[in-house]
Amino acid sequence: MCPQTQADPMGRDRIPMDPELLKAARRGDTSLVENLLARTKIAISAPPDDALSAQNRGASILLGVTIGGNTALHIAATHGHLELAQLIFKKERSLLVARNVMRETPLHCAARAGHHLIVSSIIIFTRDYNGVGEETVLRARSSDWGTALHEAARNGHVEVAKELMSADPGLANMVDEEGISPLYWVAMAGSLPLLRAILPSSSTTPSTASSFPVSYAGPNGQTALHAAAFTQNNSEIAKELLEWNPMLAKRADNSGRTPFHHAALVGNDEIVGLLLKHDISLAYIADLFGLFPVHIAAITGKVSVIDKLLEHCPDSDELLDNKGWNLLHTAVEHKRIEIVRYVCKRSELTTLMNHKDYEGNTPLHLAVRKGEQGIVSLLIRNKTVNLNTRNKEGLTPLDLSIIGVECGLNFFMNPSNWILWCLKGIGARASSSVDHSTPKMDSEKESRKSQQLSQSLIITSVLIATVTFAGAFTLPGGFSDDGTPTLAWRYTFKAHVIADALAFILSLFSTFLNIHGGTEMTHPGSRNSFLALSYVLVVLATESLVAAFASGIRIGGVGNRKLGGSICIRYISGAGSV
Repeated sequence: MCPQTQADPMGRDRIPMDPELLKAARRGDTSLVENLLARTKIAISAPPDDALSAQNRGASILLGVTIGGNTALHIAATHGHLELAQLIFKKERSLLVARNVMRETPLHCAARAGHHLIVSSIIIFTRDYNGVGEETVLRARSSDWGTALHEAARNGHVEVAKELMSADPGLANMVDEEGISPLYWVAMAGSLPLLRAILPSSSTTPSTASSFPVSYAGPNGQTALHAAAFTQNNSEIAKELLEWNPMLAKRADNSGRTPFHHAALVGNDEIVGLLLKHDISLAYIADLFGLFPVHIAAITGKVSVIDKLLEHCPDSDELLDNKGWNLLHTAVEHKRIEIVRYVCKRSELTTLMNHKDYEGNTPLHLAVRKGEQGIVSLLIRNKTVNLNTRNKEGLTPLDLSIIGVECGLNFFMNPSNWILWCLKGIGARASSSVDHSTPKMDSEKESRKSQQLSQSLIITSVLIATVTFAGAFTLPGGFSDDGTPTLAWRYTFKAHVIADALAFILSLFSTFLNIHGGTEMTHPGSRNSFLALSYVLVVLATESLVAAFASGIRIGGVGNRKLGGSICIRYISGAGSV
């Protein structure tokens, strides 16, 4: 008895596929499918089963579908079984336009899998037989509005694309629901043969090309040249696209970015050079955010792109974005130390060092505000940098550094502290018009910081004290018969004892300071001093513990070898037994 019909997501009832037919279709067993078709004819002529509807009784076995809505022709097309596919669409031509749950036809499946012989057979069959429209099959769209040519372009199948373009050049002008054309997918894939299969200059005659233009559209207003620029090793694709349509070089996407912006973004040096040779004015086009390609390269740290830009357009270092930032401002803001290092090495770029943006900030102002130690170090070592330039708020870099130092308890090697000491050390001056008096601290926040630090320190100090205390009673190297350490005469042993005792004493003092400094009875001003001293003692105790550990390993290794050797000698001489 045949299975019951199942609900179709499209709103129709479909007949579940016979399991034997499904297995035969996947294997490409043409003879078994023919036998199944013959048996089905006999079954249909037999008395009807009450469990089946009249619609199912009269239907061909080939109309059955899988849970995904695939017919036997979908399966044969996917697996590349040409003979079986020809048999199926000759027996049931309606399957050429059958859709699965993704609204894909067998042509979609064959194109995605790259079976160009099946694609060719479907095209020929629809052309030779009446009742199945050739355009209906070739231009069928899936649920994402993609055609069979989209599938071939996404998956890089050149022969399939040639078959489809030969049958219907208009497919190249169709876009999916995201506005993406097959040509855009080709540019993303970087397949030059596939590109030549789709472009009208190589796939159609001039008269046909004018009737069926090729779309270069992509998502968010991009073009196929954007896709080529965004993909590495795609210079040949970009060259062909420029020869086909030179205007693509200046086509901007929805954010105002040209293909040059995209090439600078990913550091695609080859396409950057190609576009500069094509049209040098591309370097002077800004996007909707005021960013030129040189700014994009600075944001992403692409030194090679900036070097090529300055080679072809020496004045591109003067380009400013909508904040008045040059490429050095941009690099500092986005923490691109490699760009800063490059600019500092180029003598012709010294004018960038002290350039002010629209708020009066130099790159050094931005670096200090961001707390970037490495960038600040590079800038202040450059003799051309003015350390005392004021912005529109009247603040010098040292002013910003003082403001940036966190009040109250903080680590002395914090970036803000480090930058402050460096600026003061090289003679940077603060503005006399700015009030640098110590701001009022948040007592609750300081108390919370002190408690957290005290808890961490007391756990560490107690742990060190416990380890070193136990170490005093388990001396390494073993003992001799009279109870004295076997290696007491060695300096290493003495060093171990001293390091262990020192770690114990320092951790003990640190614990006492934590107990005293962590209580509410201690004045907040003194509490920080106690905790700072306790921190120093914990660091010293840790170093002593490491020294004790290292010397203990050394002593233990030598001592064990010595004791082991004496035991062996006693055993051999018969003086003792093991």
